[in-house]
Amino acid sequence: MPVPMPTRSTSPSPTKMPIRHRISLTGGGGRVRTATLGMALAALASLGAVPADASTFQVNPVVLEVPAGGHNAVFTIRNSETDPVSVRIRLFRWTQRDGEDVYEPSEALIASPPILTIPGSGSQLVRVGPRGAALSGAYRVILEEILPPPVEKGQVRLALRLNLPLYIMPQKGAKAMLRWSGWRDAGGKIVLQAQNDGTRYQTVVSIGTVAAANTEVPLSARFGVVLPGGTQRWSVGAHPELSGNGPFELSIRGGDGLETRAPVTLGPR
Repeated sequence: MPVPMPTRSTSPSPTKMPIRHRISLTGGGGRVRTATLGMALAALASLGAVPADASTFQVNPVVLEVPAGGHNAVFTIRNSETDPVSVRIRLFRWTQRDGEDVYEPSEALIASPPILTIPGSGSQLVRVGPRGAALSGAYRVILEEILPPPVEKGQVRLALRLNLPLYIMPQKGAKAMLRWSGWRDAGGKIVLQAQNDGTRYQTVVSIGTVAAANTEVPLSARFGVVLPGGTQRWSVGAHPELSGNGPFELSIRGGDGLETRAPVTLGPR
């Protein structure tokens, strides 16, 4: 799952002022990471811009599911600042093509409320679900902060943008079925691909290969989601020790903490 990032707007006429505000980003694992604006916008120094304003809000939970036969998913937005914060909710269909995530605006879902203002230190309950007929599949719920007008000329404003996965389950007992393959790209690096032939999404938090004495050699710690009927790819480096023609065994750890193993033979691409 992709990591939520702040968006930014800049002004050509900077104004020097203290950097005291903070940005809070909620990742797919549910942890909240906080960084000062000075750290988050160090790259703006070359533009001569100085941050002046930002808001902070968190969302819980950060992974949304509508169970089979359910009507909606519910989450809470909490404003940890003293000033009100306004948020717009946008909904997208989420598919995967050739190992890449694809987002398409969707009218099949409805968010209630779609636009909201949360008072300082307040919270708001939000529901997202199918607009009408029975629905299944993967979606993205994107929360965008609506910034108020700047109070001073030359301010740099930050708008938070959080991207949450929403899974509408097709049936009870749905399971993922990952089929693994691999090849070397033009630069000689190994690319591993997981194809999901099942009916439930699968998260992958780490991939390794099983070496001698049943020890595991790490290949990738990049988080990924494989949707039903979709594919996800990991570039894991050259690893010349895996240059033989025979298969090697992968050790895959999922988001549920379970480990599975799968043989892979590097083939042509």
